[in-house]
Amino acid sequence: MFILDGKGMKKKRIRHGSLFSGIGGFDLAADWCGWETVFHCEVDVFCQKILHHYWPHAATIGDIEKHEWKKWRGKIDVLSGGWPCQKYSVAGSRIGSEPLKEVLLDVVDAVRPAWAVLENVFGFITKKFAAEHDRLCQRLETMGYEVQTFCIDAASCGVPTMERHVWIVATSTCQRRKRLDKKQIQNITGAPLLLPGGDPGVFDRWALSESRVCNVGEGVSGRLDIETIRAKVWHAKSLKALGNAIVPQIAYYIFSAINETIN
Repeated sequence: MFILDGKGMKKKRIRHGSLFSGIGGFDLAADWCGWETVFHCEVDVFCQKILHHYWPHAATIGDIEKHEWKKWRGKIDVLSGGWPCQKYSVAGSRIGSEPLKEVLLDVVDAVRPAWAVLENVFGFITKKFAAEHDRLCQRLETMGYEVQTFCIDAASCGVPTMERHVWIVATSTCQRRKRLDKKQIQNITGAPLLLPGGDPGVFDRWALSESRVCNVGEGVSGRLDIETIRAKVWHAKSLKALGNAIVPQIAYYIFSAINETIN
């Protein structure tokens, strides 16, 4: 699909896919950037209804572990996803080693997007999980990506909450190809340099406090009601969904930087 730029010239519309999509925080940010969300991947039925209502033309994928991801290889420009955070959060078990994180990396390896934007709680980059964070970056690097870790407060993006999350941005600056396959996948990153302001290696923030003010607002609009869900069910399930949502304003900030780099 193509869109017209400010000079009336055709340019390719960026194709976006989201994993652990929830109620569509990443997808909303993609909309703000003018991107096309090609698919969502979300196992929760309530969240699936929200996604289908607002993005009816995107493919809805349920179980991330049972889908054949290689069919999307070369068809996605930006892949986003925030894997489950409970094992890293100060409000959770803090035992680490979330297996779905490895599944997410398997999907990146299968799809090979030009960009991957991953998200989790601030606890993931504290000293307790330093080795796990390092392994994640190393695995992305073995796929041919350059990796940066950002720690961004929601308040810095204009959202009235103290949420501080970790955002890992991986970009391919080479021609990606399948193993034993001569066909190259188009590179659209557009620049050999990393995004400014990121840390390319070990994330040295061990001395920072882990305490934070929890808020379920997450910068997502409260006007999400849809006719297909009964009011009581909506109230109960929406609180959980909002609590698990990413802050779309931060995703928009990162996506906008990607837009500028590509264009």
